[in-house]
Amino acid sequence: MKANRLVLLAAAGASVLTLSGCSQSLGGDVAATVDGRTITNADVTFLARMQCDAINAAAKDPAQASSVQAVSRKQLRADMLNALVQSRLNRELGQEQDVTYDRATYRQVMDQFEQAVQAAPKQDRARFRNLVGKLYQGQLEVYAIAAAQLSAQGVDKPTQQQVEGLVAKLQDDYRAKASVKIDPIYGAGKAGIAGASDTSLSKPLSAFAKASVASPEDASWVGKLPANQKCG
Repeated sequence: MKANRLVLLAAAGASVLTLSGCSQSLGGDVAATVDGRTITNADVTFLARMQCDAINAAAKDPAQASSVQAVSRKQLRADMLNALVQSRLNRELGQEQDVTYDRATYRQVMDQFEQAVQAAPKQDRARFRNLVGKLYQGQLEVYAIAAAQLSAQGVDKPTQQQVEGLVAKLQDDYRAKASVKIDPIYGAGKAGIAGASDTSLSKPLSAFAKASVASPEDASWVGKLPANQKCG
């Protein structure tokens, strides 16, 4: 796994979101709403900062530097918003199905994540642990639903592909009836993925400007960004 993904994006997935009413800014500290519940810009910015710090640290580590892929701060914020939105949808689905996550697995992944937590500034550790813990809880709840459904079908020892396929279907089906609104500043676009479209009002003309709105990001373009606009 590339260093810029770490566990945050691994937990979140990269699913398409169902959007409604996204033409106007949501205002205030609201980055998105999921069935009326708010995801704050503050949480998006916080996770993006934690992720950026981890990427930069990995880039300075000779043992990890070769696997680090630079990413723009803009894209990183979009990635973190996508993670938080999917996390909220997962938790709602888990509550609807009245399932509990596998606490042993949760403890295992959180123990592994603790090294990243301890690398963060002391004042940020509790918040970091809490936000990432919620990402994992939601994901594990959906996996529990998938496992139960497969077992009911007589599939007692499903393959990873079977489980992940059903998880994706469960998420897609639930998302189809959910109300998700994302602030236009995150460039959700028609596909519903934050960071997928240009948020600028001007038409890109130069090759560099056109590369700035490409999705996924072009690695050579990211490499040309000023240090304060990228991570890694």
